[in-house]
Amino acid sequence: MNFLKKSVLVAGLATGFITATSSQAATLDVDVDVTIPDVLILYAYTDIDLDFAAGEFAALLDSNCTSEDCSSAITAAESGSIASGAVDLDIDSDLSATGTTASINIQNSWAVRALGYGTFNASVADNGSESAVSNLDISPASGTPSMAATTGDVSFDVDLTSSDLDDGLLEANYTITVTGS
Repeated sequence: MNFLKKSVLVAGLATGFITATSSQAATLDVDVDVTIPDVLILYAYTDIDLDFAAGEFAALLDSNCTSEDCSSAITAAESGSIASGAVDLDIDSDLSATGTTASINIQNSWAVRALGYGTFNASVADNGSESAVSNLDISPASGTPSMAATTGDVSFDVDLTSSDLDDGLLEANYTITVTGS
């Protein structure tokens, strides 16, 4: 039995040594460098369909008109002429039209979000619009980008006397460019 007692004592001491060596710790300092690139994100609708009711478009021609079949009495005396069996009273010059162009403003149609840039510059270029489209513009043209999106508008004028409107469809095609600095 003496041998058994010695074996238990040796086993207990061995367990103590093993436990003592496994409680040691190792430490190491780690430096991590993360390089974040400059990021510029442009959001924009690529296909916009604008459908106007006749009354809405009639109001662009005459601010007093609120329906497609608006009636306005002409009270000024006209001095007309008869030529080739037709009466020409030159009515066009007496209409209370606001002009021959309609201004279209597409609000919140694009946005920019950026990281690493102090400012952005935005521009719009005609990309094959019909000839009735003119004065293409974008706003804001510059700003301070952030991770929260900055929204913008695109506007253009439509020549209401253009033959482009004969088929009832007008196409405006443009390219938006945003650069960061």
